[in-house]
Amino acid sequence: AFSPILSAEDSKDLFAAAAAGKLARVEALLAQGLDVNGKIEQDRTALMAASFNGNLRIVKTLLGYGADVNLADKSGATALSDAVLFGSPDIVNVLIAAGANVNAADSQNIKILDKAKKLGRDNIVKLLEAAGAKGTEAKAEEKTGEEQKPAEEKKEEKK
Repeated sequence: AFSPILSAEDSKDLFAAAAAGKLARVEALLAQGLDVNGKIEQDRTALMAASFNGNLRIVKTLLGYGADVNLADKSGATALSDAVLFGSPDIVNVLIAAGANVNAADSQNIKILDKAKKLGRDNIVKLLEAAGAKGTEAKAEEKTGEEQKPAEEKKEEKK
């Protein structure tokens, strides 16, 4: 019989191993048939843990086992946004190549590109933009400081 309690514990083991960079443990758990997309509290996955902690080999291993690159946790964070937080261009590249949504936004509607810019991760900003990422800053800049001007004036200024 399949026990959900056992599954939750196994997911915690996989998450912990991925976060700690224990490749052999990750491979052993996955070889046992453990769900590569198993979630722990807040809907975090092992791929998010590996991305957040900069564990490139584990990210590649998890993707090789079919990890869903676009799963989001309860705050809307994805493996890609976690890789941006860690600051690993290599992991960002691998996740983009695996089909990560570069335009994903978290639950506060903050896009990945905006996070990278705010953190000053210029090399990652370039990778994201090359992959077609759009930020929300362009819209925000139009709103601030120009509210009083009529729409026609705005158009003329941009020419």
